[in-house]
Amino acid sequence: MELPDFFTNGAFENFYYLLTNSIYILLPISIFLLLLPKISSKVTIFLLGMYISYSIFIPYLLKLPFFANFINSVGDYNFIVFLILSIILAFVFYYLVKVAIALGGFLLGGLIGYFIGSLIISSQAEWINNLPFPATYIPWIIFAVIGIIIAVVFAKNYSFIISSLSVIFGAFILSFYTIYLLEKYTSVVIGDNSLLEGWSFLSQPEFLSIFIVLIIYITIGFYLVFRTNKKTQKY
Repeated sequence: MELPDFFTNGAFENFYYLLTNSIYILLPISIFLLLLPKISSKVTIFLLGMYISYSIFIPYLLKLPFFANFINSVGDYNFIVFLILSIILAFVFYYLVKVAIALGGFLLGGLIGYFIGSLIISSQAEWINNLPFPATYIPWIIFAVIGIIIAVVFAKNYSFIISSLSVIFGAFILSFYTIYLLEKYTSVVIGDNSLLEGWSFLSQPEFLSIFIVLIIYITIGFYLVFRTNKKTQKY
């Protein structure tokens, strides 16, 4: 079976090695993401914010003389400063993601609106000529209206969107591990068990098996998301 290019490129192969070499860390995380999406989505974004602050923001601050001198002055307690700063930045990052999702919704809705507006202009209906403004404004007006509506919808459903992404990501990793571990530690043979050698060796039965398991896990994950939402609404 010939796989799409993204399965065989360097980045995806590196991801394969990350999965296989970090199984004791990523396997529990994938289960957490899938089975507790309401909690895991918030925790994941928060931890990602802390990671970004440690790996990008704090090293940048240390290049500033004022901050570097302050860190040197606190001596052995600098880790406390880093921790407090990372927690603050993690909260900021959490809400920045919310803004980013709303902005993404605005752009998505806006592009749809602009397309609809362009179709309206191309129809050359008679009423268009009677408008008190140029017809070229129509796509941009619809862009703004639909963009704002979708942005509000995305912002109000922020938790659901993040939970959904958590489910999909967790299900993908867990579906890989399900087939990989079955092949490696049991007598189950799927295709020729070539997944053990890498993505580029993936056989058609293995691909279909991962896909079917992925759909099952996503279904379970979304069931848990909707069940949690119903319980929340009751209270």
